[in-house]
Amino acid sequence: RSPGDKSITKKRDEAKDSAEKVAENMYYARHKELDAQEKRLDLEARHVLWLRGFLGDVYADEQEQFSVAQPLARLIEATFEEVDGRPRLAKHDTETFATDAPYLHPHALWTWEFMVQQARNLRVLRIEDVDLGSGPLEWLCKGLRTHSEVRLLSLVGVHLGSAGAKMVRNVIAQSKSLTEVVLDGCALLDAGLAEIAEGLKDNGGQLEVLSLKRNMITSKRLGKLVSAMCEKETNLDLVDLDLSGNPLGCEGARELAEIIASEDHKLRHLRLQDCLLDLAAFWRLVGKLDDSRPLSVLDLRCNPIGRGTRRCWRSQMGPTIRC
Repeated sequence: RSPGDKSITKKRDEAKDSAEKVAENMYYARHKELDAQEKRLDLEARHVLWLRGFLGDVYADEQEQFSVAQPLARLIEATFEEVDGRPRLAKHDTETFATDAPYLHPHALWTWEFMVQQARNLRVLRIEDVDLGSGPLEWLCKGLRTHSEVRLLSLVGVHLGSAGAKMVRNVIAQSKSLTEVVLDGCALLDAGLAEIAEGLKDNGGQLEVLSLKRNMITSKRLGKLVSAMCEKETNLDLVDLDLSGNPLGCEGARELAEIIASEDHKLRHLRLQDCLLDLAAFWRLVGKLDDSRPLSVLDLRCNPIGRGTRRCWRSQMGPTIRC
């Protein structure tokens, strides 16, 4: 048939109208069911908000109004407790979820808009395996910047990239209550690390724990992080840094050795598991250890260091070093 055939044009227009209707429902429409799900969260009385996406979610959009190509953010009930002064969640079975658990849809932007502001008593915000997109993430970060109670922000398996890292940077820089930030498996890459480092420079000193595991961070921008931590007269009080699961290599060890050798930080725990650190990287790091500095734990497990090196460390240097 010719390109201008009436039957082809009719089917094309029908598909276009259907797509426009789905887009309208996705981004603008006040969907009654999703509004009801937001109310079920009971945000005003909630101290812990734990949302997770499940690949086996049985959600069915019978009216075909929303895209379900990605997992919904299902609520997991958890108990808040403090361990050694840090906010923690009691262990729960996170492999399954209650079929009637409240949920949020990443495309229903209005349900995320004032979520943090409504949860005035929120202490812990944890989101796992949900592709938020720029819309919900922007609203979350806007609320977190001025929230006075939230202490733990955990984003695991949430794709941020450099654009998302820029939003989180402002949260780290402006929040007066956050003591722990977890950004594991968020695809930050080197550009995202540079944004997080800028946020650390402006932090007021409340942040104590930062985890950046499995973000494909290399040595290219690691100097930004070193500069933020070793800056003289800094307000940063970071005591625990986790960079495990990133391919730092020997060049990364050279940068991190500056942190170990510096006296301008309060870091006590540095975790570098599975960072492709070889024999040369190992000695480059441990050669900077000094009992006069606060570092007490240097975690180098799952790195190709070699048994002989470990024996030499344990028999000669290990017994004489506090770390």
